[in-house]
Amino acid sequence: GLLVHNVGTVYSAHRALRYGQPLISRIVTVSGGAVAEPRNLEVPLGALAIDLLNYCGGVSEDYARLLMGGPMMGQPLPGVEVPVIKGTNGILALTAAEAGEAQPASPCIRCGRCVEACPMGLLPLEMSKRARSEDWSGIQALGLSDCMSCGSCAYVCPSHIPLTQYFAFARGKLAEQRREERKSAHIRELMEQRQARFARAEQAKAEAAAKRRAAKKQRAVAVEED
Repeated sequence: GLLVHNVGTVYSAHRALRYGQPLISRIVTVSGGAVAEPRNLEVPLGALAIDLLNYCGGVSEDYARLLMGGPMMGQPLPGVEVPVIKGTNGILALTAAEAGEAQPASPCIRCGRCVEACPMGLLPLEMSKRARSEDWSGIQALGLSDCMSCGSCAYVCPSHIPLTQYFAFARGKLAEQRREERKSAHIRELMEQRQARFARAEQAKAEAAAKRRAAKKQRAVAVEED
């Protein structure tokens, strides 16, 4: 079989396996039309986006969008005080021309372009329907775990439906559901253990009481015989 990784992950794995170095830094591309001097930087985890942008000569105040990641798969950042994490491979500050004008989403026309564009052979239109109706088991059955969040479906959608965001939201909900299930199972296990302890304690009390009654009866029989 094959294992596909990006270059940054392979480099980090090489350093960990060959030199025993933990993952404490990432190679991050700082780019975009709003960045004065785009560069590739090796930065420590936890460094803020604003620090990287300032190191690259700063960013123009009229930037239209700030992304962590690439132009298609990148996630919008709420501000510049966001830290670099282990999955960060790029910080993009896009101009209005690069970002394009945000279009409001309209109802799906079932053109099938998202299906044709999906490299994993999934059905994004059906998956988005499950996400909107909060049918988490349904979207999981349609292959949500196989989605690699490439953004191709959302890019080609003529209705401008934020498909990638729907799938990311569904992943978060499923992860939350799994956490709650693990929590409930743990609580149920603790309750069963508590009940088992009480049952053992009650059984021990009953056995001790039975022994006392038996000993008392034996003493009474011995007195009568005397």
